[in-house]
Amino acid sequence: MEQRTIARIVDIAGWIGALCILGGYALLSTTVISGDSLAYNLLMLVGGIGIAIVSYAKSALQPAILNTFFALFAVYALVRILFL
Repeated sequence: MEQRTIARIVDIAGWIGALCILGGYALLSTTVISGDSLAYNLLMLVGGIGIAIVSYAKSALQPAILNTFFALFAVYALVRILFL
């Protein structure tokens, strides 16, 4: 795949991640959804992965690691919601 295409995909992943985290937090803060809802945790999972991808690609390891853990916490919450 062309380098420019990969860079564009990475940027799109970062924007989707940012919008998911911001949107999820806005919905949580306005009590539209709760912190233990499926929707909130899916938004946090997609958001964390998107930000981790763009951070890693741009060699910003601190936010990459932070958002990887953020996504892992969302996976844990989703497993709890769906299977326990």
